[in-house]
Amino acid sequence: MDTGSVRVVVVARGEVARAGLAAMLAEADHVRQYSVHGPEEFTAASPEDAIQLLILSCDVLVLWCVNGFGTGEDAWAAELAAVVSRNGIRVLLVLPGVESRRIAADGAVCCDGILDQDALTTEGLGDALHRISNGERLLPKQTPRAASAQRRSGDAGARTGSAIGLLTERERQVLELLVGGLSNRQIGQALGVSEHAAKRTVALVLSKLNCPNRTYAVAVALREGLVGTGEPLRG
Repeated sequence: MDTGSVRVVVVARGEVARAGLAAMLAEADHVRQYSVHGPEEFTAASPEDAIQLLILSCDVLVLWCVNGFGTGEDAWAAELAAVVSRNGIRVLLVLPGVESRRIAADGAVCCDGILDQDALTTEGLGDALHRISNGERLLPKQTPRAASAQRRSGDAGARTGSAIGLLTERERQVLELLVGGLSNRQIGQALGVSEHAAKRTVALVLSKLNCPNRTYAVAVALREGLVGTGEPLRG
């Protein structure tokens, strides 16, 4: 395909993940058009029309998963990938680093590429979409160094799990609201504090969880089961 000709559809759980990917796609090279959706659009009682529209409107389907491709709450992803692949659509998975290496090591990868959520950049996403649309496969290799990194990532996950115990009750509430996709201003309104106070608490949560940004914190929180379903807190 020519530069700037790739049509992309993103399906991801969580408003933060969708917003982050949309921002990257808006700036990425090689992307002609894109749309972003939640999985519920393709898991309704009769999703045929939505799936057919997806197939007609994209060249590459990007699936953002947090718990492991095709397992648990992400079971919808494997089903959707299988359907679109049979119709000639290429599939790019965006997974946590540990999951991407595990799936590649298993040798049963039903997709055209895997990217590490933890290291995702606008340039890297644009390049991956371009290469996949031109027939390449982008799968991580399980080298001895990667295996070592996987063990270190497992240790980091354990540290993250213990870090949740360091959060105050208010910080736990903020993490829940982050997963629900709320902005700093909305978090402040939900908790009855100023936007500045909410921003400061968000920064503390990211620091305690050792996360560089909100999107990564959401992925970690969902993957590690640190919060519930991602629904905003009420009252």
